[in-house]
Amino acid sequence: MMFRLSCKKLLSCWSHAVVPSAKYQNFVTSDALVQLERLCDTYCPVPRSPPQKVAVVGAGSDVGRIVALFLKQQPVVNVLALWDEAPECGVLGVANDLAHIDTATEVEAYQGRMFLKPALHDSDVVLICGGRYVLPPCCNTQDRDLFFQNMRHVRTATIACAEFCPQAVVAVQTPPVDCNFALCKYTLKKAKVYDKRRVIGVNSINAMRANQLFCSITGSDPASTNTPVVGGTGRCTRVPVFSAAKAGNFPKTQVECLTRLVREADDIICKVKSNNEQGHLSVGFATARCVVNIMKGLFEKPMFLDSALVHQADPEKCYGLKMCATPLTMGKGGIVEYAVPTLNEFETKTLEDSKCDLQDMLNLGRSYALGDDYTLHKCKYCPPEYYAPCKSCRPVLKENANR
Repeated sequence: MMFRLSCKKLLSCWSHAVVPSAKYQNFVTSDALVQLERLCDTYCPVPRSPPQKVAVVGAGSDVGRIVALFLKQQPVVNVLALWDEAPECGVLGVANDLAHIDTATEVEAYQGRMFLKPALHDSDVVLICGGRYVLPPCCNTQDRDLFFQNMRHVRTATIACAEFCPQAVVAVQTPPVDCNFALCKYTLKKAKVYDKRRVIGVNSINAMRANQLFCSITGSDPASTNTPVVGGTGRCTRVPVFSAAKAGNFPKTQVECLTRLVREADDIICKVKSNNEQGHLSVGFATARCVVNIMKGLFEKPMFLDSALVHQADPEKCYGLKMCATPLTMGKGGIVEYAVPTLNEFETKTLEDSKCDLQDMLNLGRSYALGDDYTLHKCKYCPPEYYAPCKSCRPVLKENANR
């Protein structure tokens, strides 16, 4: 640094000594200063000052708009960058609308793939949301079909994150999260910028629903209660752990009913709402709360996340699963602690029944990230039906048949 200041002072004095009354810019001296600046930056790098920036990819979607609204109100977010590819999503209008809110958070808007680089540059957290959702009357759309519709969106954003902000925490919310989390993870791994502490699949909505159901029955305060969800994020892979919320006194049939409600919550909302929408309000709120806790963990103090799909540090301690949704704690470097709840007999059986679907979904995302051939998980094959051989019958003569 002293070398840089000395060079500037020397060149400044030299230029004034040579041309004391010049009224034009000395371009030779300016170019020399630029070269010296670059040389000094090579040997004296300035430490990166995080701008506390959150980039929302897919901000023009229904969930993205709600997330942006909540993030605009958070003091921990200094810069909020909104990006969307489709012009019909109107992300520029969303940003202009949010700019009227009198908070200190600065809002930026980018539309089109050509502006993905400035949107992600220097981001500390990148939220990948948006894409297609399950809508009525096709509430029973399979997760695999939904993945084929959303995989391009997630892969494009992940490749851009690997190139423009490899230091950022990437949170994947685009459904199905099980597949897209694996797609994001192995895409970053192929780009050699993968850090398992900085890639998560957002599962906050399922934990929030489970906690609300538990508190509505027990009369507990939701703010002081935590009901974790383990396994995956899909309807067939999420396993609410009501025993961790002291639900052991519940009748078994009631716990089974609550588990079914958590798993079928998306379908229930879809069928009740008559305007062809899903539960975007609750999903957006839960996702925004997850992003805020990540930012507070990175810049303020370690923060607890109720549930997130992550690469586990010790699979043996996590029900034998390498990738599993569990509660965790976010710190300055990313994930700093994994909390694996203890399951009772019913929850253990439910998780064992869910492992097949979870591994199949993760394998689907991995195959499309690495370009491998996808094969259905062996546990998904139906056993062949056994038919007893037909009895051999004696041929019937024509003349005997006419009798």
